[in-house]
Amino acid sequence: MLHSRIVLLAVALAAVALAAASPAPAAVKKGLGDTFWTAPDIAKYPATTIAMLPPATYDGNIEARNLVESAVGQALKGSGHRWVSPFLVKDYLSKAGGDSLTKALRDKLLKNPRLDSLDAPFVCHALRARAVLTVRVDEMERRELEAGQSGHPTTTVQLHAALVDSTGRLLWTASSNETLEGEQQDADANVIGVKASGLNTQGVGNTTTAPPYQEVLLKICQRWVEPFPKPARPDSSGAGK
Repeated sequence: MLHSRIVLLAVALAAVALAAASPAPAAVKKGLGDTFWTAPDIAKYPATTIAMLPPATYDGNIEARNLVESAVGQALKGSGHRWVSPFLVKDYLSKAGGDSLTKALRDKLLKNPRLDSLDAPFVCHALRARAVLTVRVDEMERRELEAGQSGHPTTTVQLHAALVDSTGRLLWTASSNETLEGEQQDADANVIGVKASGLNTQGVGNTTTAPPYQEVLLKICQRWVEPFPKPARPDSSGAGK
């Protein structure tokens, strides 16, 4: 009986020790089409300067990358951080390793949409930033209806994003998707022709078209503004004086 009590006590103490050693639960926020995660101790690691790497796409589509980069940049420019401009990011990457470095980073982000502790210090130093935001484009698709079809054309975008500091510590993540529908198209729509322009192919005539990518990206990125980490406020208490 005594032996059993000792064993039970040891198990209880081990459980308490494990609970004490476990990190605080992560802050997870879910919304319509979104899942956000914020490090529970993010206040200890303020990111004053952020650089955004060129978005990673599976097909290497430059237009898709530029659209995503522009949408994210416009949405988060008022976050209160100092952002390294996309032009400087490309220039710094070119000087640090050129196309080979950019391709290597893109290949890694396609496997895991965040920088790890091996790459983050080098990238932050090269980009002269305290943190790096990465975005992976998982899906960008416009589904148009053909002549004789009824229904709604749709545009779908799915993104993954991550913010890490210069040690590779994960500070924030976002997983978002959005699908917008175009106007109803009747089966007897009279199609005159089709006009193609990069990613935005449009029907000409009485057909309806899927919403442009910019509209879908805007809806997603606007939802990132509120949960995106805020910069640390200056200490005005006078405690450090």
